Amino acid sequence: MFQFETLAKTRPGVAADALNALPEPDAKAEALLSWIEHCVECAAPSCYKTCDLYDPTPLGKCRRFEDGIVPVARPGRTPLAEIRFKRWGKLEAQGNATPLPVERARRAEKWIRRASGPVNRLGRVMAKLTRDGRWATAAEVLLKKLNNRLQAAGTGQKLPNAFIADIYNPTSKPQKLILTVNVDQGRLARPIPIEQQPRPFRTAITAQPGPNRHVIPTTEFQAILGSGLPFLLGLTVDGDETTHLAFGRLDLVWLAEDASKADAPAKARPNAKCVVFDLDNTLWKGILLEGAVELRAEIAELFRRLDERGILISVSSKNAAGDALAQLKAFGVDDYLLHPQIGWDSKSEGLRRIAAALDIGIDTFIFVDDNPFERAEVEQVLPMVEVLPETAIPALLDHPRLQGAVTPESKARRQMYKEAAAREVAAQSFEDYTAFLKSCGIRVSIRPDQPSDFDRIAELVQRTNQLNFSGRKYGRDEIAAILRDEDQARFVVDVADKFGSYGTVGFCLANWTSDTLTIEDFMLSCRVQGKFIEQALVWYLSEAAGRAAVSRVVVNFRRTDRNAAAHKVLTTLGFEPEGDVYARDIVPGQFRVDFLAVNNQNGQDIAA
Repeated sequence: MFQFETLAKTRPGVAADALNALPEPDAKAEALLSWIEHCVECAAPSCYKTCDLYDPTPLGKCRRFEDGIVPVARPGRTPLAEIRFKRWGKLEAQGNATPLPVERARRAEKWIRRASGPVNRLGRVMAKLTRDGRWATAAEVLLKKLNNRLQAAGTGQKLPNAFIADIYNPTSKPQKLILTVNVDQGRLARPIPIEQQPRPFRTAITAQPGPNRHVIPTTEFQAILGSGLPFLLGLTVDGDETTHLAFGRLDLVWLAEDASKADAPAKARPNAKCVVFDLDNTLWKGILLEGAVELRAEIAELFRRLDERGILISVSSKNAAGDALAQLKAFGVDDYLLHPQIGWDSKSEGLRRIAAALDIGIDTFIFVDDNPFERAEVEQVLPMVEVLPETAIPALLDHPRLQGAVTPESKARRQMYKEAAAREVAAQSFEDYTAFLKSCGIRVSIRPDQPSDFDRIAELVQRTNQLNFSGRKYGRDEIAAILRDEDQARFVVDVADKFGSYGTVGFCLANWTSDTLTIEDFMLSCRVQGKFIEQALVWYLSEAAGRAAVSRVVVNFRRTDRNAAAHKVLTTLGFEPEGDVYARDIVPGQFRVDFLAVNNQNGQDIAA
């Protein structure tokens, strides 16, 4: 939609059917934008008195297009906007990212076009009577207020996924324009440091002679659209040349998705390992950028109890990172949070980053947010994540996926992840990863299970996916039966290093026949992935477990959709498939790891 000064003018240089050859895009919804004449160097109103280029419009603003935005009537369709750009001319729209159904948006545009003429005329009369020039732009002010309401509405619909520019170039040479999308600094509720704002977007659009359609994915400025901050869209000429163009649509739209993508059958979700919270009006009451906020009364106890159960906690919030982190620290809850994502990217991207940093499956996440739009965005992009409104917070401790288990390892799980982060920082100073591991002083204890290990073993057996070699999952009764079997050789694996303890990270069932070691089951926590613990276990069982040395090792491996990491370990160690198992011949010392200290059940070092 364009703010025409009058619907009476016509411009013979552009035909009404100039863009009719372009098919109607399959847009399901679009944002209601109002494009106006503007100036790239504008400092209104002070510049009106000082700028040599100032040429007043009938509304008292600066003329940067010859005759303004001139309508070219199209029967049954919205008028074309014909523009002859002068020096410093700019098309600008106050942005909103709330898409309306196309028909509703079209009706609104039609009503606004009809009303803007009388409102402007009335405004000019009032400006003369009151000697207040602000009346002259009454229609523009009302449109800006409507835009602000749409921006704040938060309808719960999807963000626009494309910007469509339909442009007719009546000249014989290409014309280059620059599209910009950026935060409107003048309308921020309070100042935000530039480095904590979404990055501005800028791209070139070349209009070839004749009709043109440019469809620009919003991927690179989704952070701006989803931030909730006021923003502007602008189109300027690349250079100071006078440029003659006509515009059909300049719209942020939601283009239809491929309907052939059928929804996958629903699967039962696994137990949750991490809960991620929004901040404003979710974790705390109020909006931080607008003033003081108050932590919800139940949050401190909720965090304590979830942490005790081994449930990890983080946040994904569209906010100024420095302010938000300081507020979390002031509330005394910052230490619970692992890899918080605070900025202007989408909530789904924040969840992906947290999952990658923690190295756990995204389907083990629960996301809590008060905003229906943000919930819809995560549900659309990450359907495997369970999404809840902020009203679910009081009942989270009773959620069946958040029961966890109160064990020494669960109580220390958050600390273990913090120590892992410290290891990653330390690792960056080593070019040789093996040298780094050696510097960590890793100690591996391999011992028979004890009765007190039951809950932790149950956790490993039921929760381990990436390094579950057999792919099996046992119920607690089955685990209890296995642990009562006196003829079954069982081992648990504890790991620690100079940064702290990982706790009990592995469980193994093994047996020996003649010169062959068979590992029936092996589950290893992904916390120690990449630290050669699997290799150390195979070395220990094949040479140092108090049994005769073997010359062949067999591992019961069954591929699942989650244990590709286990498969990679086996192939790296030289195991090859043989029917339903993986096996290989070995020689003494084959799997010895010289930078790990391995302790036996008596706590004695047996390898270094």
